[in-house]
Amino acid sequence: MIQHVAAAVCTLYSVAYSGYFLTHLARHLMCGFRAAPPPGTKAAPAPPLAPSASQEEAKEEEDSGELPAVLEDAGELPSVPGDDSELPAALGDEGEHPALWEYSGEAPAAWDKDSGHLPVWDEGSGCPLVQDEDGQAPMGASSTWFLSGNIVSVAEPAEKYLEVEQIGQGAFGTVSKGLDRATGGEVAIKKMSLRGQNGEHAVNELLLLKDKKNPNIVNSLDSFLVGGDLWLVMEYMDGGTLQDVVRQTRMAEGEMAAVSRECLQGLDFLHANRVIHRDLKSSNILLGMAGSVKLADFGLCAQLGSEQDRRSSMVGTAHWMAPEVVTSSPYGPKVDIWSFGIVTIEMVEGEPPYFKETRAMARALIQHNGTPQLQEPRRLSALLRDFLECSLEPDEEQRWSAQELLQHPFLSSAKPLSSLTPLITAAKQLREQRRR
Repeated sequence: MIQHVAAAVCTLYSVAYSGYFLTHLARHLMCGFRAAPPPGTKAAPAPPLAPSASQEEAKEEEDSGELPAVLEDAGELPSVPGDDSELPAALGDEGEHPALWEYSGEAPAAWDKDSGHLPVWDEGSGCPLVQDEDGQAPMGASSTWFLSGNIVSVAEPAEKYLEVEQIGQGAFGTVSKGLDRATGGEVAIKKMSLRGQNGEHAVNELLLLKDKKNPNIVNSLDSFLVGGDLWLVMEYMDGGTLQDVVRQTRMAEGEMAAVSRECLQGLDFLHANRVIHRDLKSSNILLGMAGSVKLADFGLCAQLGSEQDRRSSMVGTAHWMAPEVVTSSPYGPKVDIWSFGIVTIEMVEGEPPYFKETRAMARALIQHNGTPQLQEPRRLSALLRDFLECSLEPDEEQRWSAQELLQHPFLSSAKPLSSLTPLITAAKQLREQRRR
């Protein structure tokens, strides 16, 4: 009888979906019914998420072509949805991560504990769907990921936090300023949809901010599952973004060195933990009024494993991409160093190279021109020019690492972080004047 029901369901699905989807769905239904426990038997718990080593598919990023809007919060929402299909296993050492996903019933027959592929849920039927060999949902299927209570808070977020105002909006959701009801402290509340591929970016960020704590990475305070959305509560960075400062003011080299040192400390921490940021740019670097500098927006980050120390997806924002990313060549953590070098050019010139060009043209120029040329190189010290050359070496092997750049003599010229406060204040004032 069960087999007849399964066959009937498959027939109905064949009308709406392609043969590709039908094949996968039929396989899942048949396997799932065969593996179903007898009535009254408690279903086995889902297996823990295992380290993943699935292959990546290079995907074109779809950013706006313009620098994102200013956000005075705990990080601007990523503008690039093209990411790897896999999720970070534990964003840390080898070994299994506690179960991140809960659902009723037995684990789908297609669950592959060795590859770490996770079940995808169809919103219409409420049933898990089989993933294809790349870990993607079958073509035409919508999906929602369900996080378990041991990863996110089960309380109602409104009981702990008061939303004051929305301060930003991006491709994956919104950012609001809020107050902690218990302490009165300011927080940033980032709301991201868990439906479709956006869920992968949201979980990437959740796992990294939960597991990786560092003075130069924005701090995660809490997380909630609200309907089909993931809410991340983070520290509120009252100085806005580095983009605000480079667009509105001119930085001295000592101030650039101070920001560079803090960014490199954050990157060195990530790379030591085998994490690649992959979307470093001035709008993803947050400032505090006292001068603190923190990296943010980890939706596109990638975790390297013991057997997978290279990636190849074209992920990031075009004007900040390293040559090896543009060509979809295998790459490692040093793609972040190239992006950091582009951020340094932003501090010098107010915008990245080729900013007036289209995304496609920018990628072509990055591939063919090598190290970008400065508009006024003679205006810079020899140390800063050398620092940029070490960061923007087209050959990944010759490009310096974050640890090496932290020893570069240019950083010895760094001013105290408090020197950033007047720049932040000036940027805020100029932005307010332009809004009036």
